[in-house]
Amino acid sequence: MHICFWYNEKNKYSQGFGVGKMTPIIRISFFFWLGCTIWGGILNGGFEIPDPNTTEWFIPPWGWARAVDNPYRDCYAGLHRYLVPNPQYDRSKREVHWTLPEPYEGRRFVVLSTGDLGDDSDPAIIHSTITQTVTFLPGQRLSGAYFFGTCDFLQYNDYGKIYLVPEDPNSGLPSEIVLAYCDVMQVGDFQSTNTWIPFQYDFTEETAGTYRLICTVRDQLDTIYKSYLAVDGLSVCTVQPGDINHDCSVDSEDFQILSQAWLSWCPDPNAFDPNTLLPKPDYPGGTLPPGTVYDPNLIDPNCPCPQADLNKDWFVDTLDLIILTDNWLKNGQ
Repeated sequence: MHICFWYNEKNKYSQGFGVGKMTPIIRISFFFWLGCTIWGGILNGGFEIPDPNTTEWFIPPWGWARAVDNPYRDCYAGLHRYLVPNPQYDRSKREVHWTLPEPYEGRRFVVLSTGDLGDDSDPAIIHSTITQTVTFLPGQRLSGAYFFGTCDFLQYNDYGKIYLVPEDPNSGLPSEIVLAYCDVMQVGDFQSTNTWIPFQYDFTEETAGTYRLICTVRDQLDTIYKSYLAVDGLSVCTVQPGDINHDCSVDSEDFQILSQAWLSWCPDPNAFDPNTLLPKPDYPGGTLPPGTVYDPNLIDPNCPCPQADLNKDWFVDTLDLIILTDNWLKNGQ
């Protein structure tokens, strides 16, 4: 994860902006920021750095733009160490019992709310949204975690969403990539996801490019009851061969998974035509070994064999171990 710092706007020299006029601390901060800009990455994706320009309602995260399309010219996007919702009106107060006790990682996370700013249930507050422009390269992975909780009920299907839209709509990139989504229908009236939900997305030659990364929570049909979206641990890394558990590093955790599937035979049942029990042409690995009879009933669903089969030849053996050891301790952060 890139760690980037900047300095308070109040400390910027009035004579003009230039590296030569900076103090050593500000100069170091400048080059951290410049590195993030040139080499990519998400600024403050762990939401550990507060914006020094706080509001009367919350402390926002540094590095993120907030929606301003309401009379307040702002939206609730506050840093928290834990989250206890603030329901209003008797029914919501009786029914809402969920909390979020801790961050997904680190010490803080960001909370987006359809209320908690201005007067309770102000009809002008329809959503809370933060955005950041990020460039992704082929082979990179975007990962993070979210939590959705609501003080609302159906038919008012409030939702939280994390997604990408191209910075240039004419770039030929996908018009939208949804990274995470949750709504009232999924969690139930006045309920939540109970815990953090991780997500990830891998970029290819076709999808790599510059996007706006958008995190939003929105009211549907009314603005009386609040909903919340918490986001944490956003990071970009380069996928490494041998990274079985998809944490962008090849280490003992990957070796442990491989050892659990050692010498297993593990074709993916979804790779076969159910009528012929022959492998589909697009499945990596080509054809079944000579004399092998495919029987999906013989596959242990608890064995991490498909994940540990790094070279996709139907077996977990020394060939997979070679891939792992050749990339041992490589880290794509």
